[in-house]
Amino acid sequence: MSLMRTRTVLIAGALMLASLPAFAAGAKADVENGKTIFTQRCAICHAVSNAPGGPVAGPSMVGIVGRKAATVPGFAMYSPALKGSGLTWNTKSLDEFLTMPMQKVPGTTMPMMLPDAKERTDVIAYMGTLK
Repeated sequence: MSLMRTRTVLIAGALMLASLPAFAAGAKADVENGKTIFTQRCAICHAVSNAPGGPVAGPSMVGIVGRKAATVPGFAMYSPALKGSGLTWNTKSLDEFLTMPMQKVPGTTMPMMLPDAKERTDVIAYMGTLK
């Protein structure tokens, strides 16, 4: 194998490992860090309670883990793509969606990504506490 090809293979392998979900690597989720990241990046659009008067661009995240996508009562601004996705939100589907929403569900209106695996793990752990 040529030196250039070897480097390409090594770089590709490193990128694949870096993109693995942190939860799959056994990393311990930090719920408090997830709350901080959620507050900084997600709360502009998503509420963490069902009380009226919160953000309206996105649905409430209360009870998201285990819920079918696009099913928050009272929220009517779901994209047809998300409505038709057939997703149920669990650790894996949330991780994939938050990595690149528009790749996971082409046509979604969710513009934010969380490319860092550890941050996603922490945010998903925090969202799991929203009951």
